[in-house]
Amino acid sequence: MAEKDDAEKIFDGLTAWMDSADTMDLAELRQVRRMMGDNVEHSEREFLSWLEKLKQGLDRTTSVQEERIESILSSAKRLGLDALGLADLTGLSVVLVMKLDRRLINFGSIPQKIFDLLANVLHSATAPITEYLQQPPVLAMEARFRATESPTIPEQQDFFDAVRSDKSISEDRRLSLLALSEER
Repeated sequence: MAEKDDAEKIFDGLTAWMDSADTMDLAELRQVRRMMGDNVEHSEREFLSWLEKLKQGLDRTTSVQEERIESILSSAKRLGLDALGLADLTGLSVVLVMKLDRRLINFGSIPQKIFDLLANVLHSATAPITEYLQQPPVLAMEARFRATESPTIPEQQDFFDAVRSDKSISEDRRLSLLALSEER
């Protein structure tokens, strides 16, 4: 019987402590942790070390986001996306994604919203995206290897002309993208 009373007293003490824990200051909480056998200083040092590692990881992630990108599609592939997945997440078509990747769209005609969408989906800052898209156009990889004659790079196209001439894009997406011309 005495054991049952002792257990109830301990239980009541613990629940009373737990009920008032939110009103305790840091020193009181540390004292309770010490009474429970916790090495408070050691665990706090471990926690601060963990926070520092987390902060360093975030700093590294931020600097990676600022680095140049090799291509839009290679950045997407690192995230497990193919051209179709990137098109779906950005509201573009596969054709537009491919043209942007090859820099076949005139940079000055691309709406800011497209840079922002690409940066968001690719987990990048906007600057690397804009720097990539300002470079000269490139041939498709297949054209470089299969051509019997010297392949030529098509002329760059206005973004909105590319949207209008894209036969693969849904009408909803086309209208949504064409509406960006009004925001310029």
